[in-house]
Amino acid sequence: MIKAKKRDLLNLWQILEGLKNKKQNVKFSYFVAKNRLAIKGEVDALNEAQEASEEFKLYDAKRAELAASSADRTADTGQPMTSNGQYVIREKKEEFEKQLAELKEQYKTAIEDRQKQLVGFKELLEETVDFKGHSIKLDNLPPDIEPTILECLLTVDLILEENKS
Repeated sequence: MIKAKKRDLLNLWQILEGLKNKKQNVKFSYFVAKNRLAIKGEVDALNEAQEASEEFKLYDAKRAELAASSADRTADTGQPMTSNGQYVIREKKEEFEKQLAELKEQYKTAIEDRQKQLVGFKELLEETVDFKGHSIKLDNLPPDIEPTILECLLTVDLILEENKS
């Protein structure tokens, strides 16, 4: 059994998801498949734990709709203007802020519950869990493995180095 923080298992899952369809040597492909199966249940439980309530999702959809409808428009296409993935709201800023404050008041409980949920989820990610990970010898890693992937595998102690048994 290997001990790892739940946060590290989520990182490992993302790495393994990115590797699952890449053509690699048989031993590395087996390593990827075995570890995906070993942590899938934990990852599914963590994803469920961070899922927003239906009421918060409704608030968030209305907030996004309000931002889109309040956004400044481009002169040529009339599409909402964005900057760094955020709507640009200058012309209707006061009206937007007033409506957003009303929306936040209407969904106050859902927003507070979501904030508490996210704090609890952050704490949950720091907990240590045992999992039956499948290790791999350093020699069986692809020669062109990225350093970030290597770092993740080392963090959860899945690489058998030469001096380890």
